[in-house]
Amino acid sequence: MTLKEFIKNRTFKVNVLVALGITILLILFNMVFLRIYTNHGESVEIPDLKGKTTNEVANILNRKNLRFEIRDSVYSLETSPGTVLDQFPKPGMKVKEKRVISLTLSALSQKLIPMPQLTDISYRQAANLIESTGLIAGNIEYKQSEFPDLVLEQKVRGRIVHQGQMIPKGSTVDLVLGSTGDSSISQVPSLLGSNLTKARSTIEEAFLNLGTITYDESFISEDQRTQGLVWKQNPDPAQTVEVARGTSIDIWLTADTTKLQKDPEPEKPENSFF
Repeated sequence: MTLKEFIKNRTFKVNVLVALGITILLILFNMVFLRIYTNHGESVEIPDLKGKTTNEVANILNRKNLRFEIRDSVYSLETSPGTVLDQFPKPGMKVKEKRVISLTLSALSQKLIPMPQLTDISYRQAANLIESTGLIAGNIEYKQSEFPDLVLEQKVRGRIVHQGQMIPKGSTVDLVLGSTGDSSISQVPSLLGSNLTKARSTIEEAFLNLGTITYDESFISEDQRTQGLVWKQNPDPAQTVEVARGTSIDIWLTADTTKLQKDPEPEKPENSFF
């Protein structure tokens, strides 16, 4: 039998069709099997767990076939102890089932640290020491003294705290500085366009205090506030050049950069003599 006759043979044609059908069935079977095995891209939306206890988190995630682990714990005055402060992945993200969600919890108790010795050194030295020991530099006050800008007292919540006393880590420490009376004036710095961290640092360097912080309507989430820029301040350096040291400066933050653009000066008429 020649090759041409073999190809035209009915048995050959049937075998080819059978083989083709089996191949198609195998392909379809593999596609269905893989789709079932991998859920074909099906995902679960991460719920918002902030403020929830671990028991509440377990119940919520079990219903979505997700798991969780505690990554860290941080003390917070704004959140109830033992509840979720932060999570990753973030709420709203899509993940596969059985994904592990990492949680940061609000610690049950605050770590205590010894108060460092801040008196009898300069304000800048004290500010650096405060930050390096896990504390927060707060307001500054002035008291008549022959040693200008020397730290005379260190306070936490309005009470004098001496070196070695145990205080909560992250406490705000206010300082009382010496003033001779003739050097208690500071120039009002311009904070326009500064973020909160830079504005705070500039205010401290001028021996002033950070007052009220106001966020405008341009912020749509809490996380976005870290990107805010100062668009207004009070006192305004354009109107008030100098203030007494220790004066508070209120700032307004925005995420709308168009607010940072100053109004252009009005053009003068061509024939104007002024």
